[in-house]
Formats: sequence, C-alpha cells, structure tokens
Amino acid sequence: MDFGFTQEQEMWRTMLQDFTEKEAGREYTRDCDLEKRFPQELWDAGVKQGFLGLLIPEEYGGMGSDAIMYAIFMECLAKYSYEMASVFSVPMFCAMNIVEHGTDQQKERYLPPFIKGEQRFSIAITEPEAGSDASAVACMAEDKGDHFLLNGQKQFSTAAHLPGNIIMMAVRTDKDVVPARNGISVLLVPNDAPGIEVKRLPLIVRRAVGTCSIFCGDAKIPKENLIGELNGGWRVLIGHLELERLAGSAPNVGEAQCCLDDAVEYAKTRVQFGRPIGKQQGISHMLADLQAQLDAVRLLVYRSAWMITQKIPCRREVSMAKLLAGEVFYAIATAAMQTFGGYAFLPESDVERHWRMAKLFTIGGGTSQIQRLIIAREMGL
Repeated sequence: MDFGFTQEQEMWRTMLQDFTEKEAGREYTRDCDLEKRFPQELWDAGVKQGFLGLLIPEEYGGMGSDAIMYAIFMECLAKYSYEMASVFSVPMFCAMNIVEHGTDQQKERYLPPFIKGEQRFSIAITEPEAGSDASAVACMAEDKGDHFLLNGQKQFSTAAHLPGNIIMMAVRTDKDVVPARNGISVLLVPNDAPGIEVKRLPLIVRRAVGTCSIFCGDAKIPKENLIGELNGGWRVLIGHLELERLAGSAPNVGEAQCCLDDAVEYAKTRVQFGRPIGKQQGISHMLADLQAQLDAVRLLVYRSAWMITQKIPCRREVSMAKLLAGEVFYAIATAAMQTFGGYAFLPESDVERHWRMAKLFTIGGGTSQIQRLIIAREMGL
C-alpha cells in the first residue's frame, strides 16, 4: 500500500500548482467573484495547455488519463475557489458522458472541438419540483418522429448560458412507466436552439461561472442528439454521478486547505491581550482538529479516485467523500470566520467567499442528507 503520488503524478501536481498561482491566483479569483465575471483568461490558458482533454481517449486527441490525475487537477485549480476548478470540471465530466455513452458519430463530432475549447458542455438535471429526487424530472421530450419536442423548465444549471454551450439535459420521455426513472432520457440541447431560453440567476455563490434557469418552449431537438438509449437516461446519470461527486469533493479539499492555512497564518500574526491569538487554546485546538479532519477527507477523496480508475463501483465511497468534503469545508470556513472576526466579512480577506462556497457543497451536487441516505442503503439499511 502506497499513500504517495507517483513521479508522474507529483510532476503533474507541481505543474498545476504553478499554473494556478499564475492563471487563477488570489487577486484574480477575488476580482472574478466580485465583478461576477467569467474567468475567460483562465479558460483560454487551460485550453492552450490541453486540460480539457485530460480524460478524453487519445484516439480523439485527448490525454487518456485517469480519475487520480483528475482529482489532483481539481484540488490544485480550486485553491482559491472551487469556481476556478469548475471552469473545467463541469464540461469535462459532461464530455465523459459522450465518451461512455455516445455513438461513434457523436464522439467524432463533439470531442475534438471540445478539446480545442470550441465546444462547451453543462448538465441540467434539477427542476423546480425535482431536486434530490432526480427521478421526478418532468421536463417533457415528446417523440415527433425525427425530433423531440421539448417543454419544461430546468433549474440551477451551472454555466448553461456560456457561448457555444450544449446542455446535457435529463428529460422525461415516458410519463407513464413505473418506476419513473425508467422513463428518463438524456438529450444534447444547444443553449441557442430556438425555443430554449437561459436566464442567469442572482446567487450569492458561483458568481463568476454563473448558474441558470432554463426554459424550454416547443424546442425541436434532433433524434441524433440522444445520449445512450431512449428511456435509458438513468443509467447515464448514475454513471455520471461518481465522476461528478469526485469533482465536487476534490476541489473542496483544495479550497478548504487554503482557507485553513489563511486562518492559521492570521492566528499567528493577530495579537490580542499581548500575544498571538493562535496561542490561545480555544483557537489552536479548533484549527488543529480541523486539519486532522481535512487530512482524513483527502484520503477519502483519493480512495474514490483510485476506485474509479480501477473501475471498481464506489457509490458508497464517493458519497462518503462528497459528504465529509462539504461538511468539513463548511466547518473550516466557519472557524476561519470566527478566527478573523469582523475582518472576515471584508472581500479582501477571502474568508467570506470561502464561507459562501463551502455552504454550497452541503447542498449542491447532492445534499449531505442524500449522501447519508446513499451510504445507509449501501450498508443494507
């Protein structure tokens, strides 16, 4: 058993740490958040490095790498904010649905331009009445022979508004089947297709990349845009969730470590009652406990990445990683707020941004309660 990175993985990690400081540094990340501005410069730099092809097979121009390298990528890029990692992670795990479930024609059509940064992808599962219960999607795709007629609404779709984006949308193609999950399909829906309206939501999180509502009104989507089998969308979504939850846990480790490091540094230099506040047991023990918890989460994350790489089903393990990554990140951000005191509420401290982002991950991508439910079921309860 080896808990260290290989030489190749360590070189990849070192390169990504340097790239992050140069292209997604502290001030740049802060400015994108405050200005609600998409980090296009980061996207362009990442495309130039070939990052979008990390998981794509070599035959389509990608690197053909694995989930461990992907986790390293996510942890490093998210140092100052998950948003910087999500610039790439959202389209990357969406593209893997085409790799795993797409036809040869779809792979040839979409993957090469994606790697070049000419094509983006996003995911749309959630609806106003279908959140944690993803099988309750009601956005209807009616079979009209050579196309589907799409009507309904999607909610909280990250980056759906960006130019050149295709939305991987979970839709209802059979409204009568029981169980309901057997009537779901996945369609590739261009965000500029007639009948599709995308509106950015004014959230307190994901202010740089953006999250959207999607309205579908008699949108005609060609049959060739079906991913996987008709009414077989649940299999696509379930397979997708392992990689998505890895993408929702590895970045938390990276950003949480940065947040904790900032709190430690502040505790060393902030003097009250004649000595640094870090010398107060109430502060030092709190931060020490959180570092121990974060190290444990990091091990859970990389265990999940290893299992995905080995093609070992890891629904329980990746749910554990997602659960604790979000919960521990939020605990760290809350402790950092307490350590910084009033200064934590200033954007210049970066702590309030970490706090906002941390709360997102006890809800987004599968709530903490849903992760516990999955783990319990995997335990036979």
